[in-house]
Parts: sequence; C-alpha cells; structure tokens
Amino acid sequence: MVPYPPGRMVVALGCGGGVRLLSVSLPGPANELATRHNLGPAARKRAAEGLIATALLSAHIKGDERLSVDFQISSPASAAVYEVHGDGTLRGRFRPELLPDQDRLYGFLSVSKSWGKRELYRGIAQVNGETVEGALQRFLVESQQVNARVALVADLGADGAVEYADGCLIERLPQLDPETFATLTAPLAQNGKRVMDELALGAFGGEPVEVIGDTELQFRCGCSREKVTAMIRSLGRVEIALMIEEQGGAEVICHFCNEARRYDAIELEALRRSIPEAVGEA
Repeated sequence: MVPYPPGRMVVALGCGGGVRLLSVSLPGPANELATRHNLGPAARKRAAEGLIATALLSAHIKGDERLSVDFQISSPASAAVYEVHGDGTLRGRFRPELLPDQDRLYGFLSVSKSWGKRELYRGIAQVNGETVEGALQRFLVESQQVNARVALVADLGADGAVEYADGCLIERLPQLDPETFATLTAPLAQNGKRVMDELALGAFGGEPVEVIGDTELQFRCGCSREKVTAMIRSLGRVEIALMIEEQGGAEVICHFCNEARRYDAIELEALRRSIPEAVGEA
C-alpha cells in the first residue's frame, strides 16, 4: 500500500485567551482507513467524519492513554469504532463497505477513555436524526457539559478519494461572555469550511491565535505477528492440534487494519510443541 501522509492536530488560544481552539486535518489517515476497508463513496465520507470527530475529542489524552469512539447506528445500519492513542497514532474500522447516501443517523454514540486495560471514563449519547457533526455536538453538551461549537467537513474528490477531512472545536473559556462567544461561532453554521481554512492560517475571527500544541496524527495499528502468535499460543496445545487437523493452518485478520497473518501447519505444530504439556495432554 502506498503510504498516506499524516494528519495534524493544532491546539490554540484565541480572543485574548477567551476561547480554546482545536483544529484537525486528516485526509491522509481517512484515505488509509477507507482503502484498508474497501469503502464505497458514502461509507468513505462517513468514516472520515467519524475519524475527525474522534480526533477532536482526543486533545486531552497523553502517554499511554487511549480514546475510543463507537458509533452503533441502526439507520442506515452501520457500525464504526475509532481509536486515538496518546502518541498521536489512530486507527478505525467501519462496516458495511457500501451505504446509502444518507446523512441523518439514528443510534448511539459511545466514548471511552482508557489507560492500559483500565477504563477511566465512558459517556453515551443518543443519535437522533443528526449528522456525525450533530451527534458530536450533542455529546459535548449532554455528556461532557462543555460550552463548545464544532464543525467537520469531509469531501471526496473526482477520483473518489477523501480530498478534504477537517474539523474544529471552539470552546468558550470563563473570561469570554456567552453573547460574544455566540457571535464569534455563528459563522460555523454558515460556512464551517471557511472557519477551518482561517484556523489553518493561524487566525480566528480575523485575529492571530496563540498555538499551544501541534501534533502529528498517523494511521497506525498496534497489531503485530508477535501479538497474534501469543494469542494463538494462549489457546493451548489441544486447540492448536484441532486447528491443524481441521483447517491445516490458520489465518487471523485484524479488524482495524485488515492485515491478514497466516500460519501453515508446520508453523502451528512448532508453536504447539513450544507449549509445555499439561497433565493429561499429549
């Protein structure tokens, strides 16, 4: 696969410290996700929107922390899971490959924050006839009680690839009054893309912003042959022997990156023999 360029997340302060600005640009990671999962046009666009939404929620994670966003949509039927790690790597999966061209969604959005195997936080919001952008806005207001406005745009080019995949989150800080904040963020509803383009140039509301963070976001899966081998080994000698007898080998496909790792009978037998025999096992 031809490598795709990384995305970018920028955190800044604007309006004299009255707003916190978060902007992301992810055409490269969005295209890699879509290519790995063979997504059609409508699914490609929706998956890009979900990836943008996840990145916008991930500004506070660091180190070994992980943010996961799960969309379970009943209409049109689809399921997507996205993850962003504290080191700036992200991954995702989306099903089905083909979707009707329908923006209004019905279902649930779940967001969790974890450190290793320990879950630190989980929030759930209903998605009731909204776009991905609307679902994200509802989650921020209802589950996190954050006074913020969001916008996200994913557009496909003539070749069907994701050409534009940007988003922004503008949060009001205590020193800015609500009326001024409403005036400043009104353009998001009218032309969110123009606001994002302005942020990309280092400005908001016609004034320069103070950048306090700039992170590269790269699509990268944490799976490996070593991890898959350890998983198969954990099945034990008996299960591996049955696998050899019934299937003549094994194939394990990662749900996130769609990479297939194959083991022939000789490899499985060597793996089986490396496991100490338990009492009663042959």
